[in-house]
Amino acid sequence: MFFYPNCKNEIAFASADFYEYKININNKTYFYKESDFNLKLTDIQRKYYHDKNAIKSLKNIKLSSEEILSYIFPETKCIYDRVLKNIEIKEVDDSVYVIKNKCKLEYIAGAMGKTINKQHFFDEILKQICNGGKIINLTPEFIEFKHGKSARELFTKKGCFSTGFQSSSAERKNNIKIALASLDGLVIDEGEIFSFNEIVGERSEENGYKEAKVISKGTFVMGLGGGVCQVSTTLYNACLLSGLEIVEASSHSLPVSYVEPSFDAMVSFGSTDLKIRNNTDGKIIITTSSENEICKIKIYGLKNKYKITRQSEKIAIISAEPDKIETEISKFGEYDLEIGEEKRLSYPKDGFVSRGYLNFYNEEGELVERKMFRENRYNPTRGVILKREE
Repeated sequence: MFFYPNCKNEIAFASADFYEYKININNKTYFYKESDFNLKLTDIQRKYYHDKNAIKSLKNIKLSSEEILSYIFPETKCIYDRVLKNIEIKEVDDSVYVIKNKCKLEYIAGAMGKTINKQHFFDEILKQICNGGKIINLTPEFIEFKHGKSARELFTKKGCFSTGFQSSSAERKNNIKIALASLDGLVIDEGEIFSFNEIVGERSEENGYKEAKVISKGTFVMGLGGGVCQVSTTLYNACLLSGLEIVEASSHSLPVSYVEPSFDAMVSFGSTDLKIRNNTDGKIIITTSSENEICKIKIYGLKNKYKITRQSEKIAIISAEPDKIETEISKFGEYDLEIGEEKRLSYPKDGFVSRGYLNFYNEEGELVERKMFRENRYNPTRGVILKREE
C-alpha cells in the first residue's frame, strides 16, 4: 500500500545545499531528497532556492504554498504525487439489489475515500523552509471523503400501487405473475422511454401465457394473456404517483373492476402500448410483487417534489342496451348446454364518461395543483345469454 523511495541508502543525506524530506506515515519514516527526482532548476529557480526573503516575497503577493513550491521546489510536487498515488483510497459507491417478488431493495453501504490534505502538506513544507530548516519533517494529514449520494438518497420510494387478483381464474393468475416477474428489477435511465410491450414481450404459449378473459370488441372473451392489462394498469398508477411522464396510454372500451375509471391502461402486443419516460435526474428502479395474490408495483428513485394523489369522477351515464343472445359458445369458454338450453353469462351494465385528476401537495400538505389529465368513455354492456342451437 505504501511507497518506498527510489534510493538504496535511505538515510544518506546530501550536502547542505539541498533539502531533505522526512515523510512520516503510519509509524514509518520515508526519506527523499531533490536528487531522487532528476529535476533541473533554472538559474532563477536556484536563486530562489537559497533566498528565504525572496520566497517570503512570493507569499506576500498571495501565491499559494503549492504554487510557490511547485516552481521553486518542484521535488515537493513529486513527493506529493508519489505519496498520493500509493496512499489514496478511492471511494466505493453504495450498491442496491432488488429482492425479487418483494417490492424491496437491499442497500449495501460503500466505503469512504481517503486522500492527503493538500493545503496542509504544502503549507507545512513552506513554513519549515522559511524557518531555515534543511531537513523537512512532515506528518501528512489525511481527509476522508465521499462525493456521491448514498443509495438511500438515490433510490427512495417514489410511488406504489396495488390491485387484487384473488378472485381470478388460475390461468389469469398465472399471466399476471409472469408479467410482474418480467418487470421486477427493471432499471430505467434518466430520459429513457420505457415500453411495456417491449419488456413484457409477446403474450404467447411459448412465453408461458394461458387463455383467460380479455376485452375484445366491447365484450369479454377468452384470449392469450388475459390479466396482463391489470399489470400494465398497476404500473401506470405507480408511475402517476411517482411523477413520471406518461408518453402513451390507452383506456379499455369497458370499465374494469380492479381500478377506478380513467386510471386503467390497456395493452395489446403489437398494437396498443404503455410508454413511460423517466423525466427525473437519476435512474429509477421498478420492483414488483405477486404475494398474497396482490399485484403490487413500487418505483424507486430520487425523492418526489410533491406528494401526488389520484381522483376519479364520473360526469355522465350511458344507459345499457338489451340482452344479447350468443350462439358461438366456444369463444366464451367451455359450457355444456343442451340444444335449446340458455345460460346467462352477464347482466347489462350502464356505461359512463369519466375524468381522471391528479392532486399535487407540497411538504406542508397544501394543495399546489389539481390537474385533469384524462377524460374517457366506457361503453355500456349488454347482458349476454348463451344459447345452444341445433
